[in-house]
This record gives sequence, C-alpha cells and structure tokens, in this order.
Amino acid sequence: MQLNKYSNLMKIAGKEKYFSIRKSIVLEALKNGIKPTAEKYNMSKNSIRLWMRRFQKEGNDGLIDRRNGPNNIPHKTSKIVEKQIVAYRSRAPCYGAKRLKYFFDLDASLGAIHRILKDHGLIKRRKRKNQKKNDLRKIKAKYLSFEKLQMDIKYLTDIPPYWEQMTRLKLPKFQYTIRDVKSGMLFLGYADEISVEKSIKMLHYVLSRIRKWYSKRLIVQTDNGVEFSGTTRHYENNYFTQTVASYRAIHKYIPPGHCNANSDVESIHATIEEEFYNLTNFSSREDFIAKAESYRQFYNLERPNFSKGAKAPWLIAQQDHHNSDIATIIEFINVIDLENKRNRTNAGGQTFPVLPAFLKKDFFTSFQIKNF
Repeated sequence: MQLNKYSNLMKIAGKEKYFSIRKSIVLEALKNGIKPTAEKYNMSKNSIRLWMRRFQKEGNDGLIDRRNGPNNIPHKTSKIVEKQIVAYRSRAPCYGAKRLKYFFDLDASLGAIHRILKDHGLIKRRKRKNQKKNDLRKIKAKYLSFEKLQMDIKYLTDIPPYWEQMTRLKLPKFQYTIRDVKSGMLFLGYADEISVEKSIKMLHYVLSRIRKWYSKRLIVQTDNGVEFSGTTRHYENNYFTQTVASYRAIHKYIPPGHCNANSDVESIHATIEEEFYNLTNFSSREDFIAKAESYRQFYNLERPNFSKGAKAPWLIAQQDHHNSDIATIIEFINVIDLENKRNRTNAGGQTFPVLPAFLKKDFFTSFQIKNF
C-alpha cells in the first residue's frame, strides 16, 4: 500500500481504513525508526509512539480506531457548497473568507469558509513581517552611529490641521529630513520649495557639523528625486553628490522601485505628523521653528524608540561613542529655516518653553543649546 501524508489519507479514508493505514505506518516505524517515519508522513512522533506501544501490547486490536465521534456530521458544509467556495476563490484569489462571504452571499460561516480554503491549500502563508523587521534591525545594529544617514523630503501641504496655519502664517511647506540609521537621531530643515539648492544647503548645514567631530566612514542615502540630482547621474553635473563627496562621504541612491529602502527616514515622517503637526498650534514662522526644535530635542533626548531597545536616539549614539562627547555635540544641530539667508538658528541658544508640561524636566527647562 503506497502511503501519502497522513493528514491527506485521513480526509479520504473512512473508519474502516484507519486500521490498515496505522498498521502500515507502525510496521515502517519498527523497520526505519519513529523520527524518519514521522517526517515522511508529516505527522507527530508521539502518535506513532502511542500506536507502537498499543500494537506491541494488544496486537492488531490496539490499532483499531477508538474515537467516539460520529461517522457522519449532519451540519457539516455540503460538498456542493464546498465546490462553490473553491470556485469563487479561483475567480477572486485575493479574497479571504470574509470577502468571499460578503460578495458571493455565501450561507456558510466564516470559520467554515476558512477551513475549506485551508483544506484545499488556498490559504497563502503570511509573510512574517516581524521576522523581516528583526533581521533588518540586526543588520542596522552593526552600523556605527552617524556612519549612515538617510535623507528625504516630507510634504507638509497635505496635513489638514497644519494646512490652514501654513497658508495664514506663511509657514514652511516642506520638511527636509536627515536621520541616522543606527541611532534614529533626527535633523530637520524647512523650506517653501523643493530644489537641489535647498537640499545641498541642508546637507552642508548638517555634514559640516558632523564632520567636525566624526572622522570615520560616512554614507548619505537618498531616493532618486530631482532634488537629490537623481536625474543627473554624471558626477560632473551632479552637484548634490559632489557636495557629499566634499565631506569625504559616499552618496548612495536607493534602487528604483524600492521605496522601502529609505524606510528609516520615511517612518519618522508619519511619527512627526501624528505627534507634532496634528497637535501643535503656531503663532508665526519663528514660533514654528522654535516648536519644531523643541520636538526634535524631545525626540532625540527623551522619546524611547521601542524598536531599538526602548532607548532614545541620543543614548544609542552615546553608547556607540562612550569615550567622547560626539553624541551630545552632534545632537545639538538645531532646526534650520532654509529660507533664512542669515541662518541664525544656532545663535544665542534655544530653550524648551514649548514642550508639554508633562514632558518638562528641570534639566530641559534650565538647559540651553549652545552654539558649537
């Protein structure tokens, strides 16, 4: 008797066939071993071990099916309905049990539809997203803080709570974001337009301060947008890449069509929208820059990142550079208004008066960011 997977055999066999199937499996286990037999028929080793004990103790009687369940289940979904469900699924392979029931008006329950799809091998095994994320986190953890930066631009013109204030107070329309891959440390700039000029200005502002204290390998990663000279790959005409190279750094573009390759910097855009733009009121452009700086300090110094061991970005960077003050010095790269020609963002220090009351601490309320 040629055997297949045990679970498949049980679907087509009645109780009268159970004995012959079990005896064949037991005889093979006695000959080849329990583990190889269990792997061959994709079944539990404990089940084979139980049958072997019963067979050795009681002989053939020990392999007779002892379950008390009924031979026939009256309320079980009929074969006709089962075939209909399979046919509907073939017409709409992207639909699960809930959508099949809704669109095709099926009488079967969601559980029954799901079981039928599973029995016919029509349920795709979901990709383990968390496992992928964990694998990526292990790779990113190998970087040194400030070794790899990602840069991107966030549109502020599509945020409802912010849009009215933006138009009335002439607030910035675009956020230029640079984020460190290892620590998650955040650097922000704001402008009223998207251009290579503004991107280079933001890049120069951040890299000039990082390179003053960090001398090791440095990578800047961007998407392929025109603001990063993505349409001009020839080095002699690619002013953005030339600016990166002038700081002894490497410029890398993400592969076309792989937007998630820049996920570290893009993920912060959703966070800052929910925690800052949707909740904050502004009185002027200067007030906006001051509050954006307060949020940036809160994010870098206080806010734990639970995907990075519940540590704030500054703490991760400090642990990487524990023998120096690089993490603290680089963290104080203040928010810059890219439309301000004087760029007096760092002059005179910046306090934290706009943090919510529950976030204020003596350390922050008394501390001022000094120009380094």
